[in-house]
Amino acid sequence: MSKRQTSERTEREGRTGAKGERPSRRPTLWAGAFWLAIWQLAAIALGSELLLPGPAAVLACLVEMAPRPAFWARVGFSLVRIAGGFALGAVCGTVGAFAGARWRIVEELLAPLMALAKSVPVASITVLALIWLRAANLAVLVVLLVVLPIVYENVLQGLRATDGKLEEAARLYHVPPVRRLRFLVMPTLFPYLSTALALGLSTAWKAGVAAEVIGIPAGSLGEAIYDAKVYFDTPALFAVTLAVVLASAACTAALRRVLAWIEPLTCGRAGRAGCIERATTAESPVGNALATGAPAAQNAEHRLCIERLSKAFGGAPVLNGVTFTARSGEPICLMAPSGSGKTTLLRIIAGLETADDGSVVFGDPCDREPLPRVAMSFQDDRLADQASALANARIGLPAESPAWTEAPGLLQALGIGERQLAPAGTCSGGERRRIGLARALLTPHEILLLDEPFNGLDAAAREHVAAIIRERERGRIVIMASHDERDAELIGARIVHVGLR
Repeated sequence: MSKRQTSERTEREGRTGAKGERPSRRPTLWAGAFWLAIWQLAAIALGSELLLPGPAAVLACLVEMAPRPAFWARVGFSLVRIAGGFALGAVCGTVGAFAGARWRIVEELLAPLMALAKSVPVASITVLALIWLRAANLAVLVVLLVVLPIVYENVLQGLRATDGKLEEAARLYHVPPVRRLRFLVMPTLFPYLSTALALGLSTAWKAGVAAEVIGIPAGSLGEAIYDAKVYFDTPALFAVTLAVVLASAACTAALRRVLAWIEPLTCGRAGRAGCIERATTAESPVGNALATGAPAAQNAEHRLCIERLSKAFGGAPVLNGVTFTARSGEPICLMAPSGSGKTTLLRIIAGLETADDGSVVFGDPCDREPLPRVAMSFQDDRLADQASALANARIGLPAESPAWTEAPGLLQALGIGERQLAPAGTCSGGERRRIGLARALLTPHEILLLDEPFNGLDAAAREHVAAIIRERERGRIVIMASHDERDAELIGARIVHVGLR
C-alpha cells in the first residue's frame, strides 16, 4: 500500500470513528420501578381507592376493560381523529415552513398565527370549536392547532440550518428540485422533522383526549374519562388514563421506527439512493475515461474577456481592474497568494458573485453572446456527505445521459473506483477533491473553473489528475486558481497574476 493510500485510509478511519461513537444508553427500568413503589406507598398511606388507587388496582381495572369490544371501539374512535388532526398539522406545518423559508412575507404573515396557536389554552380552543364543529370531530381541530406550530417552527429551523454553500453549488449545477431536496436539504432537515413529529404526536394525544373530555363525544376515550369522574370511579379513571398513555407511547414508538426506516431512503444515503448510484462494469471503461466527455465546440475559438473587474467587501478592495482574455484550448492560471481574490474572481465568472465594476464578456466584445454553461470545482468540495461518491458525481446530470453513463469510469480513472459507492463523508480529503472534480468534469459546460484543484493530492496524483483535465478539456475555456506555479505547468496554463495593484 502506498504512502498516500495509507494516509487517506487513516483519515477515513478517523472521520468514521468520530461520527460513529455514541454514548451507551443504560436501562431505566429501575427508575420506573422506583416511582411505582412511591405510588403504591402513597396509596397505602391514604388508604382509599377513591382518592388514590394503587398501581395493582389500576392494572386490574385495565385488564378487565381490555377484552371488551366497546373499549377498543373507544380507542379506535379517538385514534382516528387524533391521527387525522396530527396528519393535517404535520402537512400544514411542513408546507408553511417551506413557504416561510422561501418567502419572507409568508413567514411574517404566519408568525401571529403560530404565536396564537401556541399561547391559547387547549380548553379555550375546545370551547370555541364547539361553536363551529360537532363534538365528534372536535379533537381533529384541536390536535391540528396544537401540532401545527410544533412542526412549523422545527422544520423552519431545520431549513435555516441547511448549508448555503451546497445550495449555491446546486444552482450552479442545475440540480433538479427533487434531488436537491433529497440529497442536500433532507440530511440536515430530517432530524428536526423527526423531533417535531415525535413531540407533536405525543402532544396530540394529550390535547385530543383533553378536547374529548370537554366535548364528550359519544364513544371516545374522553367520554370514558368524563364518566369515570362523574361516577367517582377512580380506578377506572386511572385505567383509561393509563390506556391513553400506552396508546400515545405505542404510536410514538411506531412513528420513530418508521422514520428510522425511511431516513436512509429520504436522505439518499449511500447504498439506499436507488438508480443514481447504480453502475455496471460495462459503463464507460477506464481506458476511455480520459477521452470521453461532452463534446467541445468544433473548430471555433471562443473567448472570455474579463474587463476591468473590481470588487470590494465592506469597503476593503479585493479586486481592482482585473483584465485578461481566456481562449478555448489555452488554459489560464490565476496566480496570487492566498486571500488575494482568486476565488472571488472565479465566483464572479460563474455568476455566483456580482462585480462592483467591470464586465465578463463571452465572444466578440462588439457582438456579446450570452455566457455559456459553467462548471466549477470548488475549493471546499461541497459534497453531500451521506451520499456515495457516484451519487455526488451524478447529482446534476440527466438520468441515462452520456455523462451519467460515463461517471463510474471517470471516478475509476481518478482513483475512486473502489470507493465510488462509499459515503463521501468517509472519504479522505484527496478523495473528496477528486469527487468534486469529477462532478465538474461530467457537468455539460463550455467554461471550466478550477479553484485549487490539486490541494490534498500528492505529486503522482497531481500529474495523473492534470493529465485527465488536459485531455478532456481540449477545446474548452479552462481557468484555474492556484498559488503554486507547478499547478500551471501541469495543465499547460498561461499565468495571469491577479490581486491589488
